[in-house]
Amino acid sequence: MNSRTIGVSLVFIAAMAWSTAGLFTRVVTTDIPTTLFWRSLIGGLCVLGIYLCMRRRRSGRPRLREGLREAFCFSRGELVIGALSTAGMICFISSFFHTTIANVSFVYGSMPLVTFLLALLALKERADWVALASCVLCAVGVAVMIGGAQKFDDLFGIGLAFGMTFFMASLTIAAKYFPAANVVKATYFSGFLGALVMLPFSSFIGTLPMDYFWLSLYGLANLGLGFGVYLLGVQRVTATTAALVGLSEIPIAPVWAWLLFAENPGANTVIGGAIMLVATTYYLVVQHLRQRH
Repeated sequence: MNSRTIGVSLVFIAAMAWSTAGLFTRVVTTDIPTTLFWRSLIGGLCVLGIYLCMRRRRSGRPRLREGLREAFCFSRGELVIGALSTAGMICFISSFFHTTIANVSFVYGSMPLVTFLLALLALKERADWVALASCVLCAVGVAVMIGGAQKFDDLFGIGLAFGMTFFMASLTIAAKYFPAANVVKATYFSGFLGALVMLPFSSFIGTLPMDYFWLSLYGLANLGLGFGVYLLGVQRVTATTAALVGLSEIPIAPVWAWLLFAENPGANTVIGGAIMLVATTYYLVVQHLRQRH
């Protein structure tokens, strides 16, 4: 098996881990702040462990104290990227408590196009007809999806999902402004920052032992496993290939919700989400072909 095949397989496994994000919110009895606190804290510890292992392999220095000192020395870029990631994660997890997993997943699928629009404004990148046509098609899908929202809670959840998409797209732009920033450090900083922000609002009284199990698994599988496997895979493929393979998360997440919780997304969500997914896939495929040529 060649390196590219291994890379694609690892990115796909990471996408499978990320596709479970909404499922954990369906099995825990904790409120939004408590769920965010434990998911952020445990996920942050997992990614910190990944960073320390990577550093030890790179430097060959086994001294833990020195590694921790370096691990908690953040650059300005890492602080900015981490803060944007925290804001996006708060919107992301909260959105699952207000609308269907399918709505959140399909909105998140528009992130490459939202990133392109932000790049037009912030980085003055050049627009082309493929990107603009994809954005228009994606907007049509959004209109169809919102048209199927039956109550305010649905609209609020979709709004939170768009907030998450905006913050994660902004994170991508920030990474271009701060090319020296270490993404791994920014990720576990984001986890710890999210836990700190949620701590005053979290409730630890009456939390069931089973909740602690699911919340621990949430941080370990969804962020720790997903991020660690993704780092190994993305080193073997191009960024566009990773983005295309990562899109498999979008349609799989609603399938999990339907199989495990009989969560019916509704016709408007399926049609609108499919339009958005086609628009984003078309945009990424054209970008990939242009890079190859």
